[in-house]
Amino acid sequence: MTHWVLGVDSGGSGVRVAVARADGSGGPAPATDDRPAVTGERGIDAASMLDRVLPLASGLLREAGADSLAAACVGAAGMATLGDDLRARLPAALGE
Repeated sequence: MTHWVLGVDSGGSGVRVAVARADGSGGPAPATDDRPAVTGERGIDAASMLDRVLPLASGLLREAGADSLAAACVGAAGMATLGDDLRARLPAALGE
């Protein structure tokens, strides 16, 4: 069984998403949304981030022939910008 991992990077130039085999043997080319996620008083707005990440991740999973992820890693310019909203909502949304 192949285990897949998700990497997400959010910054001022947009959101980048990659899916790869957990053993490091590759995966589809990364996908990008050039619109940066909105940042508010609670950090990055989870709805804004998910609006960008979920379609990209779903497309990459389909392309890879994968139906689930073993792990996800999310990074942002200035880790403090991840904020309360993402900590509260992102884990459950990525788990779906």
